[in-house]
Amino acid sequence: MSIIQCDEDCIYQKDGYCQLELPSAITNYTGDGCVHCIRVVPKDQYEAARFIRATDAPTTQPAPQTPPAPY
Repeated sequence: MSIIQCDEDCIYQKDGYCQLELPSAITNYTGDGCVHCIRVVPKDQYEAARFIRATDAPTTQPAPQTPPAPY
């Protein structure tokens, strides 16, 4: 565990500290906060988004592809 203070709503944040076991070297930092941050999504928002994605899916299956004929 690292001793990095964190106040983000992130899956790695616990009791005000980052719980990420082995943070790696950062090569693409843009200054917009922690690059490891994964926001916690409330269950109702997650399920609503999941339902929307499921209803937007196509209802027909694509035709299966046949393998090429052997020579």
